[in-house]
Amino acid sequence: MLKTQIETQELFINELQSAQKTVNNQFVDVEDKLKNYYLENEQVSKQLEHRIKTLQQESALQKHLLEQLQNQQPQDKLYSRAFKLVELGADIEEVVRECDIPLAEAEMLISVHRNKTSSS
Repeated sequence: MLKTQIETQELFINELQSAQKTVNNQFVDVEDKLKNYYLENEQVSKQLEHRIKTLQQESALQKHLLEQLQNQQPQDKLYSRAFKLVELGADIEEVVRECDIPLAEAEMLISVHRNKTSSS
């Protein structure tokens, strides 16, 4: 009877050890999967951070270029108007007054116009 109890206890211990090994193996598998998910998430996160940084830089550049373009347009309009006045025969004082450009630039526009018309 004692021998049977010992054999039963040994069998029970063996079953518990086997179950413990199975649980440990499952735990290791889950731990490996979690590590892989963590690494994947970390890589995706780094890629997204890089992409966000790139997009922010592109956005800042586009904003800067847009501001430059907006600042340039009024100036271009003034010079287009000044050149049109010169073509219509306006004198230097009128070009300076109407277009709010420096005297030297008005003189240059008139000179360019004269050279253009004399070579045509």
